[in-house]
Amino acid sequence: MKQIAIIETNKGERLMKALCNHLARKNKAHYEGDKGYIEFIDGKCEVIATANALTFHAEAESADALEHVKRVVGKHLLRFTPGEDIQFTWSDLS
Repeated sequence: MKQIAIIETNKGERLMKALCNHLARKNKAHYEGDKGYIEFIDGKCEVIATANALTFHAEAESADALEHVKRVVGKHLLRFTPGEDIQFTWSDLS
C-alpha cells in the first residue's frame, strides 16, 4: 500500500532534515540532498523537499501499518511547525 501527501511550505529542506534527525533516534532515518528516508519496522516514508513544498511517499504492507507511518510522520512534523496551519491530505498511489 502506498500513499502520497504534499504540504506547502517555504521551509521544506529544513523541516525534512529536522524530521529525519529527530526520527533517527528510534528508527533508521537519513537524508541526502533534498530527499529524506525514514524506515519503520512496519513501513517507510520518503520525504522530498522543494522550494515550495514537502512531498511524502508513505508505504507499508498493511492498512494498519500505513496508518502508523502516516501518523508518526505527521505528528512529528507538526512539532516543528507550531503556529502554522499544516494540513496532511493523503492520496492513494498505484
